[in-house]
Amino acid sequence: MAYVSHSRVAVTFHELATNAAKYGALSTGGCLNVEWSHSEDGRILLRWAETGGPLVSPPTRQGFGTRVMENMIKQLKGEMRFEWKPQGLVCEIVIPAA
Repeated sequence: MAYVSHSRVAVTFHELATNAAKYGALSTGGCLNVEWSHSEDGRILLRWAETGGPLVSPPTRQGFGTRVMENMIKQLKGEMRFEWKPQGLVCEIVIPAA
């Protein structure tokens, strides 16, 4: 079974959930879909997708929470990508399984 530092992933998901509740899909009764899978090369793929909330546009600056999330994932030797779709935020995270 793959091991990932739970606390760093938990901090990242907590920040995503807080922002979704304040500004995103969860602030207006929208939906949140979280998926995970393993890639063929053994990495863990996490996908956070919000829909049904207020219209989304890319932020004009990088906030403290985004820097914290990116730092947490970087410490895991992972990558994080945000896609600011008008219908909702999509965040994809790729981290090594071990």
